Amino acid sequence: MGNYIATLLNASPLLHTMNSVGNRIAFTNCHIFDGIHSELKEDMTLLVEGDKISNVGHRAQLTVPDNFYIIDTAGQTIMPGLIDNHVHLCSPFTYEATISAIRQMPMQVLLNNMRTVYSGVTTVCDMGGPQGIIKEFTELADKNHIPGPRYLNCYTLISPSNGKKLGYPSQVNVLNPFNAWLLEGQVATRPKTIKALKKACYKVRDSGGTHLKTTYQPQPFSEKKYATQDDFPIFNDEWMRTILEIGKETGLVVDIHSPYGMAAERCVDLAMAVGAKIRIQHMTFDIDFKDSIIKKMQDNGFYMIPTVTVFGDAFQMPKFVQWLDDDTKSHMMPEAKRQTKAMIQKGINIEPYSGQMVMECDNAYLRKHFNLVKQNTQKAHEARIIGIGTDCGGTNTGFFGRICSEVMHYFEFGIPLFEILKYLTSVNAEINGLNDRGVIQPGKLADLIALDGNRLLDPSALTEVSMVMKGGVFLKYRGEELTPF
Repeated sequence: MGNYIATLLNASPLLHTMNSVGNRIAFTNCHIFDGIHSELKEDMTLLVEGDKISNVGHRAQLTVPDNFYIIDTAGQTIMPGLIDNHVHLCSPFTYEATISAIRQMPMQVLLNNMRTVYSGVTTVCDMGGPQGIIKEFTELADKNHIPGPRYLNCYTLISPSNGKKLGYPSQVNVLNPFNAWLLEGQVATRPKTIKALKKACYKVRDSGGTHLKTTYQPQPFSEKKYATQDDFPIFNDEWMRTILEIGKETGLVVDIHSPYGMAAERCVDLAMAVGAKIRIQHMTFDIDFKDSIIKKMQDNGFYMIPTVTVFGDAFQMPKFVQWLDDDTKSHMMPEAKRQTKAMIQKGINIEPYSGQMVMECDNAYLRKHFNLVKQNTQKAHEARIIGIGTDCGGTNTGFFGRICSEVMHYFEFGIPLFEILKYLTSVNAEINGLNDRGVIQPGKLADLIALDGNRLLDPSALTEVSMVMKGGVFLKYRGEELTPF
């Protein structure tokens, strides 16, 4: 389609008026969680100059230079901006390409960006969507024309097919040329040959991508299974090796959607044989996460991103319908709201048929296996092989701004809050090879958030982010959010 977001790019940037005070900021009288230590440092001063942290220290030991604008935080807690290791930020939340969906799509993606960054997430690892739109919104957010996070991109989800049979995500069809033009590319790339597979992988690298994303899921999220693998295709070993070999060659981590235990183990073994780096996306939910797999992942520097919210949402479906019935203007455009509500309600309506018919997402089946998700996440935490990702935008209920939902699951699983916060900051930065963020230290990017008071023993504090700064630019201050409406 071309220049899909020209109106947004040419408009005045949605920047907070607080940025008029200049680019030398001193935060005083604050508590600091630095992303490294399991403690709050009290009575601190933090200096930001340009897009970076220039100094940090105890107020009695650090003098604020005369040319800095001083903000007395009155005891707020400042911490690094959060990093979400699994989103689909440019998801339009529509499943039919109606005229209304097409017209409202740019604004829906804008809302996705805003809800994400206003919740305190300043970096996302995006797992694919409409390719051209991802590129354009990355530019918008990078230039701070809109309030949005920094993107790490794979641009497309490389998925299997066998004739007209589609592997996961089977609900994402191959777009016809007109719809592909409207969306500026396929949401899921489904190559027919090894040559086409290689081309798709190298295109990610050539587009500036940071990782490859593929799937290895032998059955849908359903109690009842397909009779044969031909009905729900997966890549064979040769194709998976090709993806992994290109990942190794290009230096791109390969993210593999693989929530079934035996399939995840096969991915680990293939990656070890090739020498590629992988992250398994979505916690094993059908069987016990075997100690032997955990050891292999530890030894090879592989990670698991559990996305517990994907499974936990199966308990909340009627509440989501009610939420959509309420005023959701800050989250959802009207057509996205209409189509998403219909999809959620459809899932609720077919729940009584769990085990009797193959479903794309069987809520009753997910609820039945949630305790395994809990146990396996606890084991992965003890092994130190996990990060945190939400899969916002990747499911019918993956509404943006819900990072606290993932945090609450971890907390309810008995994982200490400071450990969770490390996952969201320094650990997620390390997993993505980012040495410029995730901690509060001189020279690091000034990606910062603030919470009122000393509340880091309470995970619900993350629902009330008061300030968001990205690269020294205020995107939110004293709770005030900007709106395009």
